[in-house]
Amino acid sequence: MKTIICGSGDVGYSIADKLSKENFEVTVVDEPSKKLNKISENLDVKVVTGLPSLPSVLMNAGAKDCEILIAVTKSDETNMIACQIGHSLFEIPKKIARIRQQDYLKGEWQNLYTKNNLPIDAIISPEQEVASAFHRRIISPGTIDMVELSEKQLKLIGFKCEHNCDHIGLTVRELSTKFPNYLANILFIFRNDKNFVVNSLTKIEKNDLIYMVVETQNLKDVLGEFGHKELQAKKIVIIGGGNIGFSLSELIEKNDSGISTELIEIDKERANFLASHLNNVTVTNGDGLDNQILDEVNISEAGYCVAVTEDDEVNVLASLLAKRAGSDQCMALINNSSYTSLLSNIGIDITIDPKIITISKILEKVRGGGIMNDYSIGDGFGEVIEAMIKKQSPLCNKNLKDLSLPKGIRIASILRESKIIIPNSITVFKENDDVVFFAETQYINKLEKLLSTH
Repeated sequence: MKTIICGSGDVGYSIADKLSKENFEVTVVDEPSKKLNKISENLDVKVVTGLPSLPSVLMNAGAKDCEILIAVTKSDETNMIACQIGHSLFEIPKKIARIRQQDYLKGEWQNLYTKNNLPIDAIISPEQEVASAFHRRIISPGTIDMVELSEKQLKLIGFKCEHNCDHIGLTVRELSTKFPNYLANILFIFRNDKNFVVNSLTKIEKNDLIYMVVETQNLKDVLGEFGHKELQAKKIVIIGGGNIGFSLSELIEKNDSGISTELIEIDKERANFLASHLNNVTVTNGDGLDNQILDEVNISEAGYCVAVTEDDEVNVLASLLAKRAGSDQCMALINNSSYTSLLSNIGIDITIDPKIITISKILEKVRGGGIMNDYSIGDGFGEVIEAMIKKQSPLCNKNLKDLSLPKGIRIASILRESKIIIPNSITVFKENDDVVFFAETQYINKLEKLLSTH
């Protein structure tokens, strides 16, 4: 499938890398830069130098035969214009744009993005997606990762198996036998530096980071069985009042009336803006690295400290200061993914990389075969994919035993007629089943073929 990616930054690089490995015919377009040179040297893709919003540059990149245009330059306006030109001049069928400026995304102006106005098929707003990711973790204490699937009847969760877990040493099969009434399915485990898909004989070990799907109504009980009985936080301190901090504050204000929220913003003008636009959030103008300011917001009473400034180092230091001052849990926004593996060892409980979230949302829009959700796991380990089974799909009316799926593809759950099913080898897929899969990166192509209707 011919794809043009406008933008050679971290997201452009990662998307180009991922799609090229899945046999997409990828061309990356951007103005001259070291990052564009890096793509040219390291990836099996075509590179075109020039401003991505110029018709001649897009023409040179093969826009006439292009099926997908993904615009992820650092400029919202360039991304929007590239999509407009891709539609008007080259009739590119699918156009995806990353748009950061919240003013473009306000509800009353959503009708801007239509075929007759600004023809963008999918808009990715990283700040909103990242704020939602932080919010999901806040409302699911005990998890370090949580995604809602299957019409919110199912949760994908990641949690640490710590010393207070009573089931260390049990196999996946023994756990299933011990808790037959829980609709839950362990998919894969991160153990030290290894990531692997589980099988029935996999034993649970101390410090495993376990990923599973669980029916929403079983979530609290399942986490409790693994030793996680944390209570919902009553107070949250957010450090950084940019778009992410503002969006997260709005989400808490709208959905969680029982949570007291404090927001620290260093810029006085921005702090005044936040104070005038948030009704139930206390805004403090000050430095999140200042112990006096942390005392002022009573950081010792905070269930969570969430550091979301634009500076990774500030987020790390602010989180550590908050933890030392008594905050139960700390979460940090980290743009440099090379830091991530180090941070849990120094006391930071949860890190969120906006690049991974943005890539997941873009892949969700790129994939075919009735795919509704796509969530990237780890640094290229694999993807959790939710998809609808179509009548023409090779999966339809087949069971797992007949399909002989590779070990790198695991079936997590099926939503059928509003009921969650944890499948076994004789479960038959039916038309319109809403199925959650996990596929290691090298098997994603095979899964897409199984979901395909061609």
